[in-house]
Amino acid sequence: MRNKLLLSFFVVFVSLFLSVNSYSYPKFAAYTGEKCITCHVNPTGGGMRNLFGVKYSKDNLFFKFLEKANKTTDINPQITKGISVGGDMRLLFVDNQIDTGIPNFNSFFQMQGDLYVNAQVNKYINLVIAPGLYIPSNFPGQSPLPTKYEIYGMVSNLPAGLYFKAGRFIPNFGIKVPEHRAYNRQFNDFYTPYASDAGIEAGISPSYFTLSVGFSNGSSVNRSGQRNNSFDFDSHKQLTVSGDFRWASKKSKYTAGIGGSFLTNPYKYDPINNINALRQMAAGFISIGLFERVAILGELAYNRLDLRDSLATRSDFRTIFGELNARITKGIELKFQYENYDPELGTEKSTRERQRYSFGAVLFPLTGLEIESIFRLVKEGKGPTDDFEIKNDEFQTVFKFYF
Repeated sequence: MRNKLLLSFFVVFVSLFLSVNSYSYPKFAAYTGEKCITCHVNPTGGGMRNLFGVKYSKDNLFFKFLEKANKTTDINPQITKGISVGGDMRLLFVDNQIDTGIPNFNSFFQMQGDLYVNAQVNKYINLVIAPGLYIPSNFPGQSPLPTKYEIYGMVSNLPAGLYFKAGRFIPNFGIKVPEHRAYNRQFNDFYTPYASDAGIEAGISPSYFTLSVGFSNGSSVNRSGQRNNSFDFDSHKQLTVSGDFRWASKKSKYTAGIGGSFLTNPYKYDPINNINALRQMAAGFISIGLFERVAILGELAYNRLDLRDSLATRSDFRTIFGELNARITKGIELKFQYENYDPELGTEKSTRERQRYSFGAVLFPLTGLEIESIFRLVKEGKGPTDDFEIKNDEFQTVFKFYF
């Protein structure tokens, strides 16, 4: 219990001191100290890469001894002067070692299949389209589940980094790590791969600061955290606010940031019986970069759901995410993660708390190919006595192709 409190205190303290706000790979922003819009068309990061983003991967993400082979190709996302394309494909192999009598889960899983198209109509107007694939259901007879798709128009290239977006896109909240099975995505609802939402967003990014405000439909979620619909249909709107401060020394030897996000989403939990609900989330997040070789990320998020039914049901939970990346040499990185999900806050021997320690390596053999292999030690619940503990260790490898 004491160790857990110390860890929570450390994450809160660091969150108040340092940040990163990206969707694709927050570690790259930590390495360089650059903002997300430096490498992506989307000002809040992720998805379609711009010319600088393509150049960064071309210059930095490949084995040093394969440099000659890497320079035999020149990736150019531009089809015409105003139309560019890009893409991400990730295949996951996962092997779960479950000790509760349930058969081990050993499978290949198509995690991502996104094609990006960006039409730059003129200096200020962009139209971005990013359709996703369908994920097969785990249950017999159930239809495949559509993953997120984004389609929005954007006004940008304005003074002080002003921009405006309208359409369907992922709300800007916290550290949006690429893996949807990460606890801070899996349990915080809209982080999942089905999380795009229709609405508007505006932001400003002068100097070291970034601030965004978004209004969208929001999602309707039941007591089990499952979606009732892809978005809610009532008149209430979700408000998402996120801001951060980022600093980098000369030549990016040291980078640091501090930021936070807040979300409030009132909706009809049960429209037929006129039962209201309110989902609120808050997060503090960090980034630290050292010599473009070490990237440290962290996020502490609280999620609260109030159901205004006859029982006045309320549920609160917390997620903790921490990641350390270390570049050993060009094209080779070591990776360590700590994750925590606690839906029984204040309970000393929670039966539902989950902790996960992940460590492994990330390889970039050639530009356009990434291979990540990690082993995860998982602890799920302590039970009524310290003698009982569910273990759910796993090994996973992700193959990613991108351009």
